[in-house]
Amino acid sequence: MTLAIRGDRASCLSVQLGPRTWLLAVARGFGSIGGLATEAALLARLRAECERRVRSARFRRAIDRPQSAATAMHAVLTRINGDLYACTASHEDYVTAGASLTAVVVVAGHAHVLHAGATAAYLARDGEVVALCVDDVFDERRRPLLGRAFVTDSSLDVAISSAALLAGDAIVLLERRLRGEADRRALLTSLDASDPGEHVLVARFEHDDALGDDASANAGRRRNAAPAIARAAAALAFALAAVFAH
Repeated sequence: MTLAIRGDRASCLSVQLGPRTWLLAVARGFGSIGGLATEAALLARLRAECERRVRSARFRRAIDRPQSAATAMHAVLTRINGDLYACTASHEDYVTAGASLTAVVVVAGHAHVLHAGATAAYLARDGEVVALCVDDVFDERRRPLLGRAFVTDSSLDVAISSAALLAGDAIVLLERRLRGEADRRALLTSLDASDPGEHVLVARFEHDDALGDDASANAGRRRNAAPAIARAAAALAFALAAVFAH
């Protein structure tokens, strides 16, 4: 899989976790943890935890398969949330820090999105923009409230979704939701910009290597099956010849 990744690396994260797997993430928050802004602490801890876990063969196998990658990343985020929450002074009546996080695990032509808060992920394809995650923001009040967020509780509640990817697709991670058609047009215009802007990460699929891997694997299975079929046919012909000879 070949990705062209551009954007703000201060508030975003991109790291390769396996031969076919990338992690993309964007965070935005309030408060601080260990002297760092909450979003910086969250992304730094996410990178460190992934780098630690990729030393495990079990994790590498899980994260490099579409059917298990989301579960493996959810375990990572759950551990990080618990560790960071323990470093805050938050309690049931008062929250000192919190963050929105949208993480996308891209593996073998699939995108798994784990999301909580006001950040967002979009899929840009053929001039159209589609949201990859739900909106957790309630705008009815004077000050918008988050339905879910990281580091605000010892337990973690995230929404998980997935999408199949095609060659030429682009995944865009933003610090906020798009609010209208003008925002969508501006996003499409920025896809090929060398600097998409602050709190923006763009990952464009330059080659369809992910689908190519699957096609090659299927072709290999067909090639391996051909000799077995030929041997079975020869054995059947021999058996039939023996029956008629008697």
